[in-house]
Amino acid sequence: MADTQYITKNRLSQEVNQTRKWVAIIGAPIAAVLMFSLPQLWWFFAFAYAIIVIGAAATKQAGASGELKTLKQLDKLPDDYVLFNQVDVPNAKTKRGYTELDLVVVGPNGVFVIEVKNNNSKVTGDEQAPNWTAHKVGQKGGRYTAEVRNPIKQLKKQVHVLSTYLKGKKASTWLEGVVFFSHRNARVKLSSPPSVPVLERKGLVEYILAYQPKRPPTNLDNVIQQLIVLKQAAS
Repeated sequence: MADTQYITKNRLSQEVNQTRKWVAIIGAPIAAVLMFSLPQLWWFFAFAYAIIVIGAAATKQAGASGELKTLKQLDKLPDDYVLFNQVDVPNAKTKRGYTELDLVVVGPNGVFVIEVKNNNSKVTGDEQAPNWTAHKVGQKGGRYTAEVRNPIKQLKKQVHVLSTYLKGKKASTWLEGVVFFSHRNARVKLSSPPSVPVLERKGLVEYILAYQPKRPPTNLDNVIQQLIVLKQAAS
């Protein structure tokens, strides 16, 4: 089994729990005030509030579920593979001051940066487009589409940020980026072959084990130490 000692509680799950807490604390008083001041319309505002808050929580919960399912697969890797989740890499160009990486795997054959998506649908797109399209089916069978951010572009930015950080710490090494759609119903169809692996549902572990780097990976121990430092800084 893979080395999972640096896996921490999923931040998205914690945010969902926090959201539910605030819904209970704030939502009930708001509903009471609206019932008293706007007896004819309070239900409309309460419904809109619930849709917005619950929708945001559901999105985060889906993301957390995808990462947890992916970790469960990666746990099957041999014990010389080290797993890291939710790695915050300093990035002064972002509002938060860091770029978050879903998962990083360090093994004898390389370092893998994994962007996880948990879309429960068919997804189509082009690598150069800013967004892709998720084709969904509603509960009553109606079909609709929704835009999702292009995960390849997200991944390449993450790889660049981590590569720059490691270079500054004298831990340069080649980083292999992977986009992984974790949901069992995910289907991905792109207009042309992608420049990075885009995997569906299963096969992530097999891909990592079969991966053959063009040159032997370097500084792996130093890379692990730098990732540990980043995890400790975020805790």
